[in-house]
Amino acid sequence: MTTESHIGAPPRRTYMIGRARPNAMIGKNRETGEIGLIIAGAFLGMMSGLLIPVLSFRIPALIGFPMLALAAIYVPYKGRTFYRWFEINRSYRRMLRKGSAAYRSGAAEAGIRLDGREVEVGPPPGVGRINWMTAPFGPDELAVLLHADRRTVTAAIEIEGPGVGLRDSEDQEALVDRFGTLLKHVANGDGFVTRLQILARTLPADPDAHAKDVEQRGDERAEPWLRDSYEQLQSMVSTSSEQHRAYLVACMHYGRELAAEGATIAKAARRSAGPSGRKLSKDEGLAIIMARELTDICARLTEADIRVRQPLGQARLASLIHAMYDPDHPIDHLQAMSKRNAWPAELDAMEPTYLKAKTRESSTRAPWCHSTAWVKEWPMTPVGVNFLAPLLVHTPDVIRTVSVTMDLEPTELAIERMLTEKTNDDAEASRQAKMNRTIDPRDVAAHGRVDQRGEDLASGAAGVNLVGYITVSSRSAEALARDKRTIRASAGKSYLKLEWCDREHHRAFVNTLPFATGIRR
Repeated sequence: MTTESHIGAPPRRTYMIGRARPNAMIGKNRETGEIGLIIAGAFLGMMSGLLIPVLSFRIPALIGFPMLALAAIYVPYKGRTFYRWFEINRSYRRMLRKGSAAYRSGAAEAGIRLDGREVEVGPPPGVGRINWMTAPFGPDELAVLLHADRRTVTAAIEIEGPGVGLRDSEDQEALVDRFGTLLKHVANGDGFVTRLQILARTLPADPDAHAKDVEQRGDERAEPWLRDSYEQLQSMVSTSSEQHRAYLVACMHYGRELAAEGATIAKAARRSAGPSGRKLSKDEGLAIIMARELTDICARLTEADIRVRQPLGQARLASLIHAMYDPDHPIDHLQAMSKRNAWPAELDAMEPTYLKAKTRESSTRAPWCHSTAWVKEWPMTPVGVNFLAPLLVHTPDVIRTVSVTMDLEPTELAIERMLTEKTNDDAEASRQAKMNRTIDPRDVAAHGRVDQRGEDLASGAAGVNLVGYITVSSRSAEALARDKRTIRASAGKSYLKLEWCDREHHRAFVNTLPFATGIRR
């Protein structure tokens, strides 16, 4: 008698994320400003050696200036370097000196105009100038934001995740491939969307909601043994529950082609409306373009098995932004929510390690404390589909917002950049071999990631530059410090390295708002 041999399951697919590389014109792993500082230190040292006549002063100046420049770039200082801290400290001191670190909303005193329109109120520091527009989006309306300082146009929709953890490995990989197809179509298409942002908002839900529902809707005539059995079963269930909300933000960069398209749409609308109709402005034409682009993205999301729950109109978007500053505010509470009520009543950015915000509807007089970290290093080893699960799902009782912003590149441009990077890596490896130096295994792993990225790009994938931010919110500074340690531990389980944005939390917090910011183009 013979038996069939057991065939093991195929290995699950893994994914690799490339290492962040500075974009300096010369040098390796250095930015242009750092290279310029080193050159300036060497120049000052050389000129000191030529111009200072006294030998006892000439030698210290000749050696000191280059050494100071190198120390500012390479010597660790408070977790970073002096070069990294210089601009942060200068901006922070200037903000305190000008008094712009404290913000108070004037929405209560602003009033309304005779035609019924609300008087606009300026946003808190770090947000920048924003112009709110609306555009029809099916039966609903879509809020479109025009960011004057960043020269971008953004809009957001609420999505429902595909529930990756409830599927087997083959279905998970298929979902990821379909989302990659979405990115490829957005990057290589003829549309104007060049950036996408995924927001994952996690809030604690009422742990007694089910018990309250049973008390209200339960049958009082049920058998006692059945009620006792259900209460016993309910007591065995964990009382910790969370509310997970996901949003997708599309971003268009304002340029000559987009401006011309918006002007064309506005002109065509004026012709069709006739002399008695309302004239559309160019900004409203941009809002119509964004609604058209999001309609195409929603169709692609349906193909990727990601359900679109609803577009965010002005009231929903204002409520979401308001809830980011005050987690006590329910996101779905839309009563009296307008664009000027999106901002907090008070904001204090004077503390270097966190941001304090308070709204008029807060249950207590104590403000909420927010702290934002950026993902300093993504996984350097191959990871599976659910590598972010410890951060997104397995960290209960911590109010957090995880933002991943993806800047999309057409495949051709991404291939050119990959070839340039591979050429530089091969030249560096050849130089190291000629000098008989030991090859760094981290460089070998980086070369493997570049090769893997080249294979993906050759198969038609889009180029993606991504950045991640995490905001943690708590009621007090002590609770915030505890939650920050919890989030750092969860990020370590996800193979992420975080760095808290001290002295610039008012700007970093904006990167976890639905504005698609935080990445350089």
